[in-house]
Amino acid sequence: MNGLRRLSYRSSLLTLARSLHFTESLRKWYYRWAVSSEGVLRTRVNGIAVRFYAHTPEELRGVEGRFLLEKDFLDVLVANLGPGDVFFDVGSHIGQFAIPLAKVVGNQGQVVAFEPEAQAYQRLLDHLELNTLSNVRIFRQALGDQNAAGRLFVGGGACPSLVAHEGDSEQQRAAEAVDIVQGDWLVRTEGLSIPRAVKIDVEGYEYSVLRGLQQTLAHPACELLCCEIHPGLLPPEVKPEAVTVLISSLGFTHIESFPREAEIHVLASKGAAKDASR
Repeated sequence: MNGLRRLSYRSSLLTLARSLHFTESLRKWYYRWAVSSEGVLRTRVNGIAVRFYAHTPEELRGVEGRFLLEKDFLDVLVANLGPGDVFFDVGSHIGQFAIPLAKVVGNQGQVVAFEPEAQAYQRLLDHLELNTLSNVRIFRQALGDQNAAGRLFVGGGACPSLVAHEGDSEQQRAAEAVDIVQGDWLVRTEGLSIPRAVKIDVEGYEYSVLRGLQQTLAHPACELLCCEIHPGLLPPEVKPEAVTVLISSLGFTHIESFPREAEIHVLASKGAAKDASR
């Protein structure tokens, strides 16, 4: 994103706007500047031209905020993937990773996206059409360590999750019925190619996803893993250290962890991955 976009997210500017009761006006002005009359954000992510729908200032902040919070993952993935590669996007949301990386791997490669939440799934489809991409295969399923029926908690101001937040009630967060499938089983059944890189962002369900995708991740062709750990949403018996131990057992020899607000970002590789961010 360019300098003006970065400036609009600076905490000092936001604090000043709040103190002057100017926040709402600032957001509306920025929205009119950044988004076309058709409600389309045209921007560049790591030099890659992408387009996303943003019909309100809140939607715009959601799209751009994801780029900023997960820039470390995007930097490494863009630096290490190339034409012909396969990328698994587990917890694809509206395509903030899938869209730019589909352009990186090109028509010779493929992005396989997993997004079980109904609204996000539809937005992902819309964004693929908006960017005229045909090399992304989408599964409206959640990955886990077994094939089962599940409930995806949505709404209430939190990201969709298969894990109920403490204190949630049915009134605060609705639940969508979703299919949970074991990742390795799906790879075999659908004849999916082994990915060179995998990104996992599943709001507390990451340990189950890793367990169900062990054979795929352990394959020598799978060289890079970006996994977001949510300590506050993990099952009580699973600690963040258990997630990194499992990752290490799959053959990833270079593992780095970085705090990101309430989450932990884990970058793992099996060799000398290109370091794009440090």
